[in-house]
Amino acid sequence: MADDLLKLAFVGDVCLGFFKREKTRIPEFPGWAAIREQIGTCDALVGNLECCLVDAHCSGCAHGKSMAVPVEMAAPFFRATGFSDLCLANNHSMDCGTEAIPVMQACLAALNIEGFGAGRNINEAERAVIVERGGRRIAYVSACDKSEFYASTDRAGIAPLEKSRLGRRVRAAAKQADLVVVILHADLEFSDVPGRWRQRLSRWLIEQGAHLVIQHHPHVLQGIETYMGGLIAYSLGNFVFKLKGNHYQEHRAGVSDGMVLVVNAEFRDGSPTLTHRVIPVRIREDHLPYPVSSSELAGALQKLQTLCDLVTDVRARRSAWFRRCREEARMRVMLVYYACRHGHFARGAHYFWNLLACREDRRWIIGLISLGYL
Repeated sequence: MADDLLKLAFVGDVCLGFFKREKTRIPEFPGWAAIREQIGTCDALVGNLECCLVDAHCSGCAHGKSMAVPVEMAAPFFRATGFSDLCLANNHSMDCGTEAIPVMQACLAALNIEGFGAGRNINEAERAVIVERGGRRIAYVSACDKSEFYASTDRAGIAPLEKSRLGRRVRAAAKQADLVVVILHADLEFSDVPGRWRQRLSRWLIEQGAHLVIQHHPHVLQGIETYMGGLIAYSLGNFVFKLKGNHYQEHRAGVSDGMVLVVNAEFRDGSPTLTHRVIPVRIREDHLPYPVSSSELAGALQKLQTLCDLVTDVRARRSAWFRRCREEARMRVMLVYYACRHGHFARGAHYFWNLLACREDRRWIIGLISLGYL
């Protein structure tokens, strides 16, 4: 008999690759018991695996700069936390090349974890993974906007974030499942607001039959909104991530703030009614999250409410998106300038050509040109 209530918990980026790179063991997870107690019993615990799992047979795992971690090193972490489902549609699943995709799938299967969003070819990468929880069928549909890693008919990779393809996948999943969860890994990093294109896409996916649209990649929190009975979380932020000593992220505002999004789906007359709550967490110096203290809780929830208001306030959102596009443009121009200034003209030309050719960059360029309206 199917349950009338499903409870799902979602977290953001789970990156274990730093530990392997520094040749240190993944530490114990002292904050997990307190987080799990606040979550309570749930039917699914879902995260984004921001690294790739490898075994001794994957030659790519020797690449010291990759976000790869041996499965025997990661297994105790996953057994302790109890993740049931992990998104693989992200920009680090391919760190060990195409050969690592089936290896990672096998590693997750051995840990009794469903991986989705990547595959040995485009059909496998785009296939909706349908799991049964409490007698209900949950469909996971995932995509990432890193086109250089897209799977094809004869190449392993990740599921592409292309609107028409994504829409077809969601509509097909809605015919097969009681609850459709779309998980996206996309957009500019370190932005307080989603790009206007991503907000439009997320709402459109709800119209196509998705019930939840859960997102990550910005490494900071963004707001949550309800739309036509569906729920959209624009960025869950980091969850497990090395920040101290990480020159790329350490000094960025908000990267240590994360959340656990707990969603209740109550089924009446076949359609789910969604409610949610948030458990704010903060990453400490051991690179692991802990629940915020009681004295910090009100401030953390107020910050999230401000981000939610920013999503729905058209004028404020437009202004914030334009500022982030302008910051990105300045950074890209400086890359070209300094390369040419030091005589690396070929490198400067390469940066400039990539900027023009990359379809993902066109989205924020349009945001810049339109002053944040698009």
